[in-house]
Amino acid sequence: KIQRFLPVPLSFLHNILYPPGKSKTSQAASHPMSTSRLRRLPTILSVQSHVVYGAAGNSAAVFPMRRLGAEVWPLHTVQFSNHTQYGAWEGLPTPTEQISKLIEGIEARGVLGRCDALLSGYLGSAEQGWQIISSVDRIKKAHPGAVYCCDPVMGHPEKGCIVPDGVQEFFRLEALPAADVICPNYLELGYLSGSEAAPPSTPSECVEAARGLIEKGPSVVLVKHLAQAGLFPDEKFEMLLVTKDRALHVTTPLLDFDRPPTGVGDLTTGIFLVKLLQGVPLEDALGHTAAAYFAVMRATFEANEYELQTVPAQDEIVKPEEWYEVKSIDAKS
Repeated sequence: KIQRFLPVPLSFLHNILYPPGKSKTSQAASHPMSTSRLRRLPTILSVQSHVVYGAAGNSAAVFPMRRLGAEVWPLHTVQFSNHTQYGAWEGLPTPTEQISKLIEGIEARGVLGRCDALLSGYLGSAEQGWQIISSVDRIKKAHPGAVYCCDPVMGHPEKGCIVPDGVQEFFRLEALPAADVICPNYLELGYLSGSEAAPPSTPSECVEAARGLIEKGPSVVLVKHLAQAGLFPDEKFEMLLVTKDRALHVTTPLLDFDRPPTGVGDLTTGIFLVKLLQGVPLEDALGHTAAAYFAVMRATFEANEYELQTVPAQDEIVKPEEWYEVKSIDAKS
């Protein structure tokens, strides 16, 4: 049995750290990213899938995170020739015990305390998940302010995205209570909240479901794609950011791909996590994520490619040319 720590409060989140009434002077003086920590890049251990060809998992997330100014340590849960939505691939999962061995090697170098966040995504087995939870505990012992950000990739059989048996249960029963930040799509949100038979179908239902997750562990829920639960499911790409007290909504244009790219959730979760670690306000973190997402999608659409075009879009990942309004909503919206 693994001994767990309670999730560390996300002190770097502007709107949680600074309740109404604090002066800007006191905010600037007390913000943990305001002085010495700015001299060091935020460091992320990214435990996700890897594809040799294309963009999914770490192959979609690591370059954008580094381009935004994060130090990223990639650890691959699987290594495949290509992502599974092609219908055929070669490659194998990483042996379960290797995950903990790699973490032990990092710890032996004396640098585990520099890790500000562990980001987990696609798992090659449910057993790998236990290794990740153990790694989170080990990182938080070395760095009590570190954050566990969980992207609960649960598969989508209709799209050809397949996850091994037991992974969905691991995310709901083990990862959810251990996470500080969790980033489901609306279907994953339904499963995590116990309503997979009837997933949330409106933004207000998503807010309520996300707040139900917050009661179980995480402080922040990013619904990375509202899809059919959105206000404009056929016209806009919509994202929702929920905390105990706030709900923020943003939309971007929805491009008409013949075959929509995969890896979008990996991309957006990585960008969002970097912005949080950089200490920006919640609105700006969500707004930057949406704007960078659209820049990559536009570059992919214009190139008539199936795989995400992060390299052509790299400058706009850092400084997007087009921004989209982030609006506050409530559970009645």
